[in-house]
Amino acid sequence: MEDRATLLSSLARAMAQQDPSTTLAARLCSSAVTLLGGEGASITLTYSGHERVTLCSSGDTAARLADLQDVFGQGPSWQAFDSGEQQLWMSHDASAEQPWPALAHEVRSGLGSVSVCALPIRPDHEVLGVLTCHFPTGSAPLLDHAHAQFLADAIGVALLRDPETTASDASGPWTAQAQIHQATGMVVAQLHIGLEDALALLRAHAFAADQSLAATAESVVGRGLDFTDPDSTGTTDPNGTS
Repeated sequence: MEDRATLLSSLARAMAQQDPSTTLAARLCSSAVTLLGGEGASITLTYSGHERVTLCSSGDTAARLADLQDVFGQGPSWQAFDSGEQQLWMSHDASAEQPWPALAHEVRSGLGSVSVCALPIRPDHEVLGVLTCHFPTGSAPLLDHAHAQFLADAIGVALLRDPETTASDASGPWTAQAQIHQATGMVVAQLHIGLEDALALLRAHAFAADQSLAATAESVVGRGLDFTDPDSTGTTDPNGTS
């Protein structure tokens, strides 16, 4: 890409190829995959270092990568948000320099070896969220560092102007995040522990049950999972009972 105008033109053409019935976030996400040369991506909005709202994922692998980082509370997307800098990460790196060995092991076990580029979305010099794109092992983004960052920032500008993104209604990803908050509060009440410890327990249960943090939260809110009850698993057997 020679300049920003060329990149924006390419983004517009890519979006024109998307299904117009999907959300703007989904169209931007799929277009970013095309421009970056990835296999899939997700867009998350983050309002603090401990909260994530995944607006969209372009495929199962991207969704699972977002879920696993939610469960572990760490990973390239978290680091991109905290640092405001791009993060390149390879799950197959088993060296001593691997920053998140447990996450890497789980990704390799469930998804195989992937490379990840996590781009902070910072349209107004403050990090709004993260665009996380994954690639086959050994591959890298087609865009250089500066143009990849400009793409992420341009997506942020578009999202800020999108009423579907900024509206906090009772549907979509906002419901999942609200349930995580509610479930955390319920665990605090059940066990008389702090918020961070309660969230850590939810993440640990999600990991043990091989499910997303949102699914675990839904079980707590629906009272299928009670941390004071040793027989409560929050899972459902074939007969439909917990």
